[in-house]
Amino acid sequence: MQVVSTVEVRPFEDDDAPAVAHLAIAVQWPSLADPEVVARVCTAPGSAAHVATCGEHGVVGWAQALGDGVLQSHLSFLAVRPDHRRRGIARLLVVATFQATGTLRMDLVTDAAGDAEGFYERFEHTRMGGFRIYPGA
Repeated sequence: MQVVSTVEVRPFEDDDAPAVAHLAIAVQWPSLADPEVVARVCTAPGSAAHVATCGEHGVVGWAQALGDGVLQSHLSFLAVRPDHRRRGIARLLVVATFQATGTLRMDLVTDAAGDAEGFYERFEHTRMGGFRIYPGA
């Protein structure tokens, strides 16, 4: 019998920066390996960022978006630890981060084929050069 830990999705806090930087390294995003850079990205004007935590595992996921607070936002980053994927964490992060932007739509561009495209296609969207996600996802 597998025990499933509870996942909490909450807004990014400055103390989360080292764990998010560690996650960035795990998913091969070297530009976010510095906790100071992570903190600046997550607290920049117009930024909305959330982390997913899971008990003793700590931060297992992170999302960050930029928006105008009215119409348009852009999902800049979404990462979940490989050993915590396929549990709904990414979807929770996208929804929470999208809601926090206060916008009517959110665009994203992905360079990851296969699973990533299938994941984003499950949201209500319009296919463009990426996806435009709408409320109700």
